[in-house]
Amino acid sequence: MNRMLLLTLCLCGTLQAEQDPDLVRLTARQAKLDKALDKVSPALVAVEDGNGAGSGVVVSADGVVLTASHVVSSRRSSRLRVIFPNGDTYRAELLGMNRSVDAAMLKITDRPRNGKPFPHVDLGESSKLKRGDWCFALGHPGGFQKNRPAPVRLGRVLSAGYRTVVSDCAIVLGDSGGPLFDLSGDLIGIHSMITEVIVENRHVAVDAFRRDGDRMENRERWGTLSAYNNDLVETSFVGMVLRWRNFTPEVARVVRNSPADEAGIRPGDLLLTIADQAFADPLALSTLLADIAEDQHVKLRVDRVGREKDLTMTTGHKPTDAELAQRKEDGGITVEDEEHYRELKNQLTSLRRVGPYEKRSTEELDRFLPVVSQAHGGVVEFRELGETLALGAVMSDDGYILTKASELDNVIDPECILSDGRRLKMQEVAVDRAFDLMLVKVDARDLQPVQWAATDALKSGRMLITTDSRGLPLLPGVVSVAARTLTTSSKGFLGVRMAMPPGSRYVSLAEVLSGGAAERNGLKKGDIVRAINGTRIRDTLQMSRIVGAVAPNQKISLEYERGDTVKTIDIVLTPQFVSPDRDVMLDRYRNKENLGKFASAHNSGFPEVLQHDTDLFPHQCGGPVFDISGKAVGLNIARAARITSYAIPARALLRVFEELKNKGEVPLLKKAS
Repeated sequence: MNRMLLLTLCLCGTLQAEQDPDLVRLTARQAKLDKALDKVSPALVAVEDGNGAGSGVVVSADGVVLTASHVVSSRRSSRLRVIFPNGDTYRAELLGMNRSVDAAMLKITDRPRNGKPFPHVDLGESSKLKRGDWCFALGHPGGFQKNRPAPVRLGRVLSAGYRTVVSDCAIVLGDSGGPLFDLSGDLIGIHSMITEVIVENRHVAVDAFRRDGDRMENRERWGTLSAYNNDLVETSFVGMVLRWRNFTPEVARVVRNSPADEAGIRPGDLLLTIADQAFADPLALSTLLADIAEDQHVKLRVDRVGREKDLTMTTGHKPTDAELAQRKEDGGITVEDEEHYRELKNQLTSLRRVGPYEKRSTEELDRFLPVVSQAHGGVVEFRELGETLALGAVMSDDGYILTKASELDNVIDPECILSDGRRLKMQEVAVDRAFDLMLVKVDARDLQPVQWAATDALKSGRMLITTDSRGLPLLPGVVSVAARTLTTSSKGFLGVRMAMPPGSRYVSLAEVLSGGAAERNGLKKGDIVRAINGTRIRDTLQMSRIVGAVAPNQKISLEYERGDTVKTIDIVLTPQFVSPDRDVMLDRYRNKENLGKFASAHNSGFPEVLQHDTDLFPHQCGGPVFDISGKAVGLNIARAARITSYAIPARALLRVFEELKNKGEVPLLKKAS
């Protein structure tokens, strides 16, 4: 297979892998990932207790399962069950847990139905991890779904400590308890917690299970899970303020006459260990300090100007929880706080600062340069008043370009920016609302079309790269789920949010979504819906049922009231272009005020999609995504959630392109006079 891949790279004009060390490295990484996925995927399980759902992984032939303690902390442990990828379900029991590190151990109580040992994985050693090591995550975001295999996510280790591993393998609700592997397929962590920042994904270090495994097997349960930074390091218990950069704590200030001051800690020191324990992030440090007593002698190791130095500190007074809360209330905003807020704000943008160990680091992006060398000229950018609206893919040398339709809805006078800097006016040709694709035409005869892959048979785990409009590597990713049809594509959608104020007898439109059937037919916020297909509307539930029973692209007759006027209009419904999986998205993706900022407004309902883990922003959709063969395997069409981006597979895209060329719909954009 590798020989065939290298031959393909040579034939398509890309530098031979044997001659380019970056291609050699990428090809080797892909081969290792493919082998590891085949090895470990059968051992992944979903964990359910009748109250919630999480993930886990089998680590022994007789059915021992590792997961996160918060997944199984409800009182319904007697109803535990695990579900294997093929749907086989087994009863399980809780053995033990260490809540302080969010670790738990289960045991499958049913025998294997095929008479063979349970599929299981090997334990790695998290203490041997180095920053920048490659890793991948599996899990069941949103719970086990029969029509969706467990999504794969690829990333790197950003920090590793005694209890915690931090990676940029993005995880989300439902992944908790699932496995983090190295590229050899050895288990290195169990998914635990996240923050809003995409690179802050916390995993229980597998060494915590090695240390506490006997206690868990003996059914011990201990510790308290902490999900916030208690700031103990800044109190009289220690007495120093830390500045975290790339998960490395630098001493910014030492409180005079504090334990840290008397131990010889100085500003500029890098804090490496406390009590012989390394810590991966502020929360891990907080957990560590919470376990240390007052007036206790502890060893500290620091890096001072490149040299490691051992110190001894005697801890001071440990404030109570109430005192800590009061301290936060009285403390005001410090210089360090302001710096942290600025950094957090930066991390929540598409221009965020990238750390040196991330999969998005400059060094790693540069490895894709030979892969995308043929992409130069094939990607364009659409702007209005200097703001980037979307990217686009050049489909022909005479000016046909495909892009994401909804990002150009209601735009008055956009311009198309070619890779060579030329700015051209665009003319809309046609739109496919199911795929959210718009075909436009620019006045050019010398464009370089994107080279599309001949097949969509991409397995989960295939590495991807998205370029910017100059054809340079921008965002790496991996195929999370192979091409499939979204269930929302078969559901009719009006494109409104409904409301029924207390005491009202009528359903009104609380919001009319951009690009929806309602907006395109002139409905507005505040309109009152009186009847659909002749049936009087009494409440929002009834209206949802009536609309949901109609297939996409079918017509409904809607009677509405606006002011003193009552009208009846025919509306052709679209597929459901808003994802229903609201439970697996963080607030910033589903908050109405952020509509279109983090997740695409049109983010579901596609008849065919590749799901991948690329950290796209909505304005970065519309352009091609490539695999390491150098061919475009799809067109990025939406960011749907923290871990989910979608691309239209190449074969479907080419089919729609031909249909739109022949269709030539009436333009939907408002043209400048």
